[in-house]
Amino acid sequence: MTALSASASSASDTPLRLAADELHLWLGAATTASEPFVRQVLSRYAAIAPAQWRFCRNRHGKPAPLQAPRPLAFNLSDSRHWRICAVSAGAAVGVDLEYCDPQRDVLRLARRYFSVREMAALVACDESERRRRFHDYWTLKEACIKARGAALGAELEHTAFQLRLSAAAGASAGDGIGTILREPPGCNRAHYCLAEPLPDYRLATCWLPAARRRPHLRLLHLSPGGAATDLPLRVRAVSAPLAIPRHAPARESPVAAGHGV
Repeated sequence: MTALSASASSASDTPLRLAADELHLWLGAATTASEPFVRQVLSRYAAIAPAQWRFCRNRHGKPAPLQAPRPLAFNLSDSRHWRICAVSAGAAVGVDLEYCDPQRDVLRLARRYFSVREMAALVACDESERRRRFHDYWTLKEACIKARGAALGAELEHTAFQLRLSAAAGASAGDGIGTILREPPGCNRAHYCLAEPLPDYRLATCWLPAARRRPHLRLLHLSPGGAATDLPLRVRAVSAPLAIPRHAPARESPVAAGHGV
């Protein structure tokens, strides 16, 4: 993995660049409370100490920076040993990270929350693929709902997707990437991405820019000690073309291999 060119972990450092067409995903170990992690991430983008950030919430509890010195929006998701924080230059964003738990009764949950078409696609999968496909749909649903600042619950039943995955989906950025479609059409200006940031994890993003843009997606790891590094991102499917920086680590990192930090 490669070191970041800019590291703004304190108010004295140079803020990290974040253009209107960029979406940054910060991966970290879920060993402490989530709020300190969010504060550390946001301080990479502004000359504000982590403890000085203030937040407001919408009526469903989605947080946002209060009186930030630059346009910023974020969303957070935790699952098992990891958490992810998505950060944009002000455009609404939703993110969901899920561990593909082999003990989860995916068919029971799907019967409750999936559309007829989604359920049929799930049943058509063989047993080894069914768990992964379930989490493809589930993360997309949650990311879409969270981007809109809505509540989960009934929204899960009314948020549906079609997935057209190639046999090589997730092989590498730009190769064998499938297609994501909303069903029925909704969030028309949203960009969706489905990825595998770690073995046995699914990640979905829903990004709603003010204008149609080709997003530049970047995955970064924030260590408990505050070191930041770029990571490669295995993309399974997108709703529209996506730009992803290509990083060629000299050796496989513990994070990329799915081990703890």
